[in-house]
Amino acid sequence: MKMKMLVAAGIASMLCIAALACAGVEEDAARASLAEAFPKLPIASVTKSDIDGVYQVITEDNVLYYAPKAERIIFGEIWTKEGKSLTAEIRNNLLAQKGKSLVAAQTKAVKIGNGKHIVMEVTDPDCPYCRKMHTYWSGRNDVTRYVFFMPMSFHPQAELKARYIMAANDKAKALDDVYSGKIDKRDDLLTKQYDDKGAVAEMAQLAQKAGVKGTPAFWIDGQFVSGADIAKIEALIGPSASPK
Repeated sequence: MKMKMLVAAGIASMLCIAALACAGVEEDAARASLAEAFPKLPIASVTKSDIDGVYQVITEDNVLYYAPKAERIIFGEIWTKEGKSLTAEIRNNLLAQKGKSLVAAQTKAVKIGNGKHIVMEVTDPDCPYCRKMHTYWSGRNDVTRYVFFMPMSFHPQAELKARYIMAANDKAKALDDVYSGKIDKRDDLLTKQYDDKGAVAEMAQLAQKAGVKGTPAFWIDGQFVSGADIAKIEALIGPSASPK
């Protein structure tokens, strides 16, 4: 009896290995087909999806799908019948991984607060949603923020304001002055040049490498949140228990 069980286990193991090998061959073939059909597409990985004949493709910062027989790329999301987006989950996991590069560079950011929840923040000084979120975060004392600037080109004064902050002795105060609107009409400050020693440009590069395309963007205890999504933030860490 024991011998039969060992033989059965061995056969099952061999079948499992064979299935994995077969899947690997199929994925390699799909990747080769994709690379030939779309040679300019940056491919990080190709794996089988939950849909027969369709493969999940990870690019530098996105998730898409490929049907080798038709040689067609599919942009969109796969949803379960329960209303869960599998694509969004994968994309958020990718961004969560990329956010680790900001954690590694946190000494370059403006640190605000000493709370238990760690917030890596990418922001633009003239983005109204970024200012809204600064007000929100300022009302919590349970977070530690590491603020990186990514001034957008359609906000002409944003880069100057970011450099004003990074050139200040008290960066946290300068940030609060900018985001509260205190210097918006201060021509005496907004006509000067500030030596930030390249800090803002470096921050913007770090944000772009982390996959940020718009502001604000947050990694909250490692989980990515796009935009001023307070409901999602509070689903992760709860409402403020003790406002300032």
